[in-house]
Amino acid sequence: MLEKRKAKERPRTHPEINEYRRNALIEGTIRSLAEHGVAGTTVRSICAEADSSRGLMSHYFESKEHLLEIAFRHLYDTAANYVAKCQAAVGDDPEKQLRALPMAVFSPKVNTPLIRNAFITFWHEIRFNPLVREANSESYRAYQDRTETLFAAAAKQHGVTIDARQASIGLITMIDGHWLVLSTYERMTSRDRAIKCCQNYIDLQLGIPVATA
Repeated sequence: MLEKRKAKERPRTHPEINEYRRNALIEGTIRSLAEHGVAGTTVRSICAEADSSRGLMSHYFESKEHLLEIAFRHLYDTAANYVAKCQAAVGDDPEKQLRALPMAVFSPKVNTPLIRNAFITFWHEIRFNPLVREANSESYRAYQDRTETLFAAAAKQHGVTIDARQASIGLITMIDGHWLVLSTYERMTSRDRAIKCCQNYIDLQLGIPVATA
């Protein structure tokens, strides 16, 4: 996920070439941010990661700020699409879909050093780039709405009354907290511990006895 594409994967038709070059710049931006941070991510570093040129970057994107916004949306959507596939794989049961959420977020497919570092950098950029800030707000609203809907359905299934909105905020906050710790001080937690804490939180919200073993 987000690794540089091999030469044999390069397209042939004009529309395919345009899409390839644009995606290369987007993913090159993400890799540069993960490696160098915002301060070290320049037009030069992005183009180097993308095997592209300054002229092509200007052709496909209005500005560096616009490219950062598009790169954030791409990174978020890539992770969100994988999570959605994992949730769909467990069927329609809302409790199972809730439990699939942290398992997917902390899976080796999503919780990689590159993706962790890129998200940390984007979270910093949210303070200064209104385009990235708005993209983050839109993404989180949809994320919270989906999680709230699952909590409401799962609570009904278990015959309990909960504040589904507050439950969704709590789970998302817990996921983000573990993500941050894994990104900055990995020895404090682990993927398995993060998943277990989130699963225990789901149990508490749904009135299910929490396993202590």
